[in-house]
Amino acid sequence: MKKKIIWILIAILIVTIGYLASLSDPPEDESIRFVDINSYISKEEMFIDIDSLTSTFEKIHPNPYRFFPKNHHQSKVDSIKLQLLDSLTIINFWRIIDQIIISYNDAHSNSIDSYILTDYVKKGKQFFPLSARIVDNKILVSGIENQEQVLPKNTEIIKINGKASDELIRDLLNHATRETQSLKLLEISDDLGVYLWKTYNWEKDFNIHFKTIESPSVDSMLVNGIKWKSREILMKNETQSYTFNILENQVGYMKISDFNSDEKEIKGFYTQSFQSLKNNNSSHLIIDFRGHSGGADSYGEHLAKYFATKPFRKLSKAYWKITPEFKEAFDRKFVPKSIRWFKPIYLVNEYSSIFYGAKPNEMVEVNYEMINPLPLKERFIGNVYLITDHNTFSAGSIFAEMFKFCNMGEIIGQPTGNLYSFNGFALANFALPNSKLTYHISSVYNLANNKEEGMKSVEPDIIIDIEKDPLEYIIENLLDDKK
Repeated sequence: MKKKIIWILIAILIVTIGYLASLSDPPEDESIRFVDINSYISKEEMFIDIDSLTSTFEKIHPNPYRFFPKNHHQSKVDSIKLQLLDSLTIINFWRIIDQIIISYNDAHSNSIDSYILTDYVKKGKQFFPLSARIVDNKILVSGIENQEQVLPKNTEIIKINGKASDELIRDLLNHATRETQSLKLLEISDDLGVYLWKTYNWEKDFNIHFKTIESPSVDSMLVNGIKWKSREILMKNETQSYTFNILENQVGYMKISDFNSDEKEIKGFYTQSFQSLKNNNSSHLIIDFRGHSGGADSYGEHLAKYFATKPFRKLSKAYWKITPEFKEAFDRKFVPKSIRWFKPIYLVNEYSSIFYGAKPNEMVEVNYEMINPLPLKERFIGNVYLITDHNTFSAGSIFAEMFKFCNMGEIIGQPTGNLYSFNGFALANFALPNSKLTYHISSVYNLANNKEEGMKSVEPDIIIDIEKDPLEYIIENLLDDKK
């Protein structure tokens, strides 16, 4: 009878907590937030917002001055303040905020551009119409499938709206989010139109000075901008997080674009995929992480269990700076207001359990446990190839580093889009008090298995020119050697 009463009380407590959680305000749908890009903000208000931004970074970010001294960054911010006009439009102030955040050189901390972009598009403003890439400090027109460029491929763009190419590149780099110069240039090359939009107040036509391969002389032309709908037709959209199929000669091909899906579903996908490999007597597996945008890094551990030959872990360790401001932001993101009084609820979440009970402003060190591969009879016994590129980011890059460190197979392609060790987990939106512009700040520092903390991203074993297809390279050059 006593046990029955205890279980009844536990059930009542669970129901009560569930009811209180349901009373919490639903999370704000950030996609419908309205920002008027043409409204103005005064110099005094901008000063307050910039100070709020830099102060919040110091309270949340585990190592905001990782790559430069604090006084260096403060000098840059002071210089920006001195050049402020008496007032600016919100979009132009957003461009300044974006520069300040980028100057921390942290790929996961960013100004949120979706509100700005939404209003810009709604107002019918336009974007640069040509695709181009930066090669050897030159801006060269590139070819895009299904797009008729008004200039031939490899035409060199000398100027846009009076700004020379070297000045353009320098300014665009101030808005590129990745940590190294080479990655920033690739990021800009992926979408020159968006980076010109981030950088300059050019809303309609573009005056281009250019030089073709056939002619050494410089010509010019005025090109019309294009609206976002025209861009959408040209943009490649990944519709599936993961796919698997068997190629010729029983080669398995697994494409994973992110780790954002349901955990149970992706584990089921792994089970089915490796069973298919077994059914087809496959001895080669190609895993394609090009464009992998990140997500839950534990999903990579689930995958590695199928072919690892020894215990492994996703990272060496992580560091969390547990300030009151961090806890408040975490609660706002993950814990309903009405049940924050019930402290054991924090032990349920994999992240909050890490810092539960931490002292104020403590830097909590988390050491990751080794994970064992699956039993031999359930494991894939064959050759594994991982394809990476400069858009293999966050959890995708973590997986690549683990894959390389533990000798799980060969990596082919381009270096990943994140450093070996990097700051991440930008857990919540922060809003500036006057402009109401929002931004993300990293809250954890991830230390790679190899303990590399410099300005290096994960290098492939075989680097393939960015213009060539690494999948074709593997099929044509590697599989025959290992039959």
